[in-house]
Amino acid sequence: MRLMINFATPLLFANVLQLMFTIADSAVVGRMLGVDAFASVGATASANWLALAAVIGLTQGFGTVFAQRFGAGDTDGLRKAFTAAVYLTAAFGVLLGIGGAFGAAPMLSLLGTPDQLMRGAVLYLSILLGGIVITFAYNMLGATLRALGDSVTPFKAMVIGMVLNIALSIALCIPFGIAGVAAATLLSQTAACAYCVFTLRKTGLMKGCDKNLDIPSARALLRLGLPLFFRNAVIEVGGLAVQWYVNRYGVEFVAGIAAAKRMYSLLLIIAGALETSVATFAAQNFGAENISRVKQGVVCGMRLMFGSSLVIMAITLIFGRFILGLLITGDPGRLNAVLDVGTQQLTVMALGLPILSLLFLYRSALQGIGNTVIPMLSGFLELVSRISSVIFITPLWGEWGVYLSDISGWTAAALLLTVSYYYFARQLSLKTPE
Repeated sequence: MRLMINFATPLLFANVLQLMFTIADSAVVGRMLGVDAFASVGATASANWLALAAVIGLTQGFGTVFAQRFGAGDTDGLRKAFTAAVYLTAAFGVLLGIGGAFGAAPMLSLLGTPDQLMRGAVLYLSILLGGIVITFAYNMLGATLRALGDSVTPFKAMVIGMVLNIALSIALCIPFGIAGVAAATLLSQTAACAYCVFTLRKTGLMKGCDKNLDIPSARALLRLGLPLFFRNAVIEVGGLAVQWYVNRYGVEFVAGIAAAKRMYSLLLIIAGALETSVATFAAQNFGAENISRVKQGVVCGMRLMFGSSLVIMAITLIFGRFILGLLITGDPGRLNAVLDVGTQQLTVMALGLPILSLLFLYRSALQGIGNTVIPMLSGFLELVSRISSVIFITPLWGEWGVYLSDISGWTAAALLLTVSYYYFARQLSLKTPE
């Protein structure tokens, strides 16, 4: 328990900073450029997360390979895996960047983005996706450091990125508008990458790396990374479907849902840190063939996640509307309509936190023991549930089909992951007697 808390604590603070990063970024747009600009950025959320979540899934798989080889004491294999990850990061980053930059306008048009938001949304999304190789590199470097047991450096990198992002967003917002805010994000991530590279060089990992691509290591990375890549991509396809329904309810509804989604990080402050902690702990001990310790880590993670979810739920229910109000300014009538929508969405998501905790816990445990198929299937199940929510509930209860879409997906995925973890944990115990 103590090891997991110590590892998760810097990740917790990093998530807090990420929340501040998101709030500050949104507040700059909402308060300096107004509701329409805020809604334009918000209309890109699902499309942006589609690319970002895919990147995160792939680098999570990379991190699992790193942690397993580190736990097994395979230093040479770890270096080969890191080199292969650099090549894969560059390749996937460039391909996603080209596809995203040129595909931003068609994607947003397909989603039915309101005409008055289209120009700003396309500009913002094309810049972010065009530079996604930077985001990819940052996540890969962070995954490497965490696999080595270092969760402090990614936190420090987040501090550097947050401070720069706020300063640059304010400085670039007025002269360049939405484009300046998007550019500020990429520039701040570049600085965070540089700090991670500087720290990795001191570990000696990069010094002994061969510049040649090791094909078996690349295959190992893709074997664990691609299922998570597709899992996250599939989940966010569900987000795109929901966004299509969101856009049908008008600008104020779009802005309200966008504000709630921006606050999504608030719900994940602790659970996200513990998910990474459980995944790393499980992967290292799985690499060391210590299955009983893997199961101990999952039990500790469960206690921590459920306790923390109640605290976060209470904070969100009490202060949610106030925090949302910090993001946007404008006509009181429009502002109240936006906040009503945002508060309802945020309340539903907060009440689903215990279910989301189960999803995070067992998904990370399965990934740690090298099973990425079930987490990938959980993504498809989440997709079906979210789309079913908007298709079947919106005709009956209107916007409640949108409000309930996330929690319906979490419930279906959590059920599959929970059952699967205990099945595979039992199989591993039989193969490796305690």
